[in-house]
Order: sequence, then structure tokens, then C-alpha cells
Amino acid sequence: MIRRFGIAIAALVCATAVSAAAAPLQRGQRGAAPKPGPPHDPHDLNGVWLLVGPGDNGHPESQWSPENLPFTPAGRAAFDGRKPGKGPRAGLPAKGNDPLSNANVPGLLRTLVYSRPFQFIQAGDKTVQLFEWFRIWREIWTDDRKMPEDPGPRFYGSSVGRWDGDTFVVDTTGLDPRLWGDEWGMPFSEDMLVTERWHRLDQDNMELTVTFNDPKMYTKPWTSDASRFRLQLKGTPNGELLEVIFAPIDEENFNEVIRDLSNGVK
Repeated sequence: MIRRFGIAIAALVCATAVSAAAAPLQRGQRGAAPKPGPPHDPHDLNGVWLLVGPGDNGHPESQWSPENLPFTPAGRAAFDGRKPGKGPRAGLPAKGNDPLSNANVPGLLRTLVYSRPFQFIQAGDKTVQLFEWFRIWREIWTDDRKMPEDPGPRFYGSSVGRWDGDTFVVDTTGLDPRLWGDEWGMPFSEDMLVTERWHRLDQDNMELTVTFNDPKMYTKPWTSDASRFRLQLKGTPNGELLEVIFAPIDEENFNEVIRDLSNGVK
């Protein structure tokens, strides 16, 4: 119980930044993008991957983009109504309204932008992503099916994928708008279309860009800057997925150790 609770807290609290040059990347840390590795089959995405790179320093409104987001009035109102515990607008967790504060799952977008490992497993008719954070799996169907007419809402959406040359393109709809699109409170509606473009650069490195198309929240589609992922080998700190689940049964301990103390409760 103690070990699992410690991992759960780690999933919700920012770790102290360390220099990438000082030591190899540890679980959940982000560092400088690694040097390219040898060539590899770009259509082979199998393996455990970890988000690396310079992080989101200088991003004003979202971990996804260095630019201000093109909010509609509804999008701006939704964004301003959110009180995160992280990022440029961070306040006391006890006074915030982050859905994770009630042990809800993070959802697809927040998981993709968070520095915890995930695994790609390619099968004949689908590609599966296994996420360490909350021990969730996601199916990306590659059997030429169309999007469902009523896709959600779902915490991880409904996804179909296809190959565009050497890039794996994934369309997702039906995401549950009660969740956040990142740690800072990025809003979206149930009608948003998310398009991921995964490109394996070489044996060790993969890039992701994401385009968000949500006319209710944004005046135009916008695309994230590129995220870099590094292949993790067995025997390394991130080479196998742990169980990182923050469950309601842990809420009492989390309040006592983290949230209530931040609110001045003794």
C-alpha cells in the first residue's frame, strides 16, 4: 500500500528538475532530446516509449503549444474557469478544481503530454497503447473502419489509424469534455477531432504532433509543437511499465499528506 500510494503521489506532483547531463533519465523525468540512433523500420512502433525533450518552459497557456491558444469566447470562459495546481496559473491544489483531485482518470490528451512511459503493441487489425499512468489501454483500429456515429463521450475517445507514408495518423473523437487536455486546464468539447501524427525517426526516437479541431472552443484548428519520445529498453529504469493508479481509496491519505497541507489545514 505504501509503495503504491507513493507512486500515485508521484504521478500528481511535479518532480524536481535535474540536469540531463548529470545522470540518465529516471522514471517520469524529462531531459534534453537524445542523439539520433541507427535507422529502423519506420512502420514498426512496437516498444516502450518515454516523452523526453526540453519540456514546456515558455508555453503561456498549454503544454501542447508555445503560442497563445485561439480561443472562442466559450473556450476562453472554460479556460479561465479552471484552477490548476500546475503551470503558469498554478494555485494551491486544495483551492483548485482539477478533475484528478477526485481520483478521476487523466484521459487521453493529458496522458500523452505527461512524462510517463507507454507501450505500443501492433496487431493485425489494431494498434494498442498501454499507458503506465492509471494502467489504461487504448485501441487504435486499423481495419479501415469509419468513425462511429455516436463516439462518446469516452475518457480515451474512439480512435482509427492509417499510414500516410512513414507516418502513423490517428483520428480520435468523442473525448469526454469534463477532463482536461493537459495539466494546465486546456478545454475541449465533445465534438473535437484530434489528429495525431506519429513518426518514427530512427531506431531510438519518435516524434508526435497533434492537431486540434474544435470549433466550439477554438476559432481555428491548431497544431502542437513536436514532442519527442525515446525508446526504452528492458533492464533500464523505464523499460517495463509499473502500476501507477491513483484510486479513490487513496484519496484520504493524499488529502492528509498533500492537499490539506497546501490549504493550511493541520
